[in-house]
Amino acid sequence: GITISCTSPAGAFYAAQTLKQSLTKDAAGKWAIPCMTITDSPRFTWRGIMIDSGRNPRSIEELKTIIDLLAHYKVNTIHWHLTEDQGWRLEIKKYPKLTSIGATRPESPMPGNRNKGDGKPFTFFYTQKEVKELVDYAKRRHITIVPEIETPGHAAAAITAYPEFGNKDIPGYKPRVATRWGILPFTFSPTEPTFKFIDGILEEVCQLFPDSPYIHIGGDEAPKQQWKNSPQAQEVMKKNGLKNEQELQSYFIHRVEKLVNARGKQIIGWDEIREGGLSKTATLMVWHDPGIAREAIRHGNKVIMTPFESTYLIRQEGPHPEGPEYEMATFSTIPLQKVYNMNPIPKGLTPEQEKNILGVQGSCWSEYMTTLAKWQYMVFPRMFAIAELGWTQPDRKDFTDFKRRLDRHKPFLDALKINYRTDSGEPAQPDAKMIRE
Repeated sequence: GITISCTSPAGAFYAAQTLKQSLTKDAAGKWAIPCMTITDSPRFTWRGIMIDSGRNPRSIEELKTIIDLLAHYKVNTIHWHLTEDQGWRLEIKKYPKLTSIGATRPESPMPGNRNKGDGKPFTFFYTQKEVKELVDYAKRRHITIVPEIETPGHAAAAITAYPEFGNKDIPGYKPRVATRWGILPFTFSPTEPTFKFIDGILEEVCQLFPDSPYIHIGGDEAPKQQWKNSPQAQEVMKKNGLKNEQELQSYFIHRVEKLVNARGKQIIGWDEIREGGLSKTATLMVWHDPGIAREAIRHGNKVIMTPFESTYLIRQEGPHPEGPEYEMATFSTIPLQKVYNMNPIPKGLTPEQEKNILGVQGSCWSEYMTTLAKWQYMVFPRMFAIAELGWTQPDRKDFTDFKRRLDRHKPFLDALKINYRTDSGEPAQPDAKMIRE
């Protein structure tokens, strides 16, 4: 027989995944489970992946297939990036123009020629009914979905829909939904009407994600030029005794944090939210230098590690076939072994300080991933390595053993038609559609 002892329903669920992964054939060729005793527990409480729906979103059905696979490998958090310069993807009933206007970009970059448009309008957003369905689907598989609503930057789509909440007093003000990748200058204005607008959005977001203890509020890559040129923004700085625009960003983040806290949740922000002063109650998502994590932890903050150098799955794993369908961001590669050998805990922390590292996640920006097949090609198998980083204690890690176990799982992935990257760099499903038509 089989006995499972655990301290929570999630523990039983993970034990079931281990049992499924332990299935083998006996001498007679029949399915069997080896005689064994397993005592196991996760290293981190946050074992996650960031899914970018702002640029090239996956459908609800595609997301369900992703959730099923991630749950099999004990991933427990999806950080869902829902708003961007290139599109607002979440229905907000109080502000319908966020989707009637902000969910459409006039065109997208051509595959293989990122500076040329394809001339095809692209419209996509998730209804609240779909979001509730997906959140419940994930919950039944012990995955929490944490939504991200970008502030104050990466907001061109929202500001195009409601231009009154941008810096409308600057010269040449003409917001637009972005049709190219990169960083746009449009930031929310740091004024009372804007905070009321954001609060209205947060009211519905918190209702749609009731089980998430966090709301991710972005905070990254927010250009300051519009604030420098805005008399209104400069007046806010003067009124609040702020020395520069970095402190204005900190003021903005603190205001949004109060709105989130008032609804019973905590904020997570990208590591740029420390610019101008970091709130002691914010959780920092570190994608730059690990030293930032050390500083934040010594400041009393909790941290999630998703370093650009080892967990950004927008970067190629290694050599690949030629063709526009394999276009990716022009950064150096991140091989599978580099992902696996990454240590989520920065050096120089005491054992007590290490407890403030909540976990690790892979970040999968989707600028160049227009189909599920391309998304899978970029994410797997490296996401399996990240899942093991989140679960396994460092003294039990062994890349050679991991690779052996990964190879044993490939027939399972093939049966599910998962288009992972093979060791040769070829896609596992050669007939899979890698570019949106």
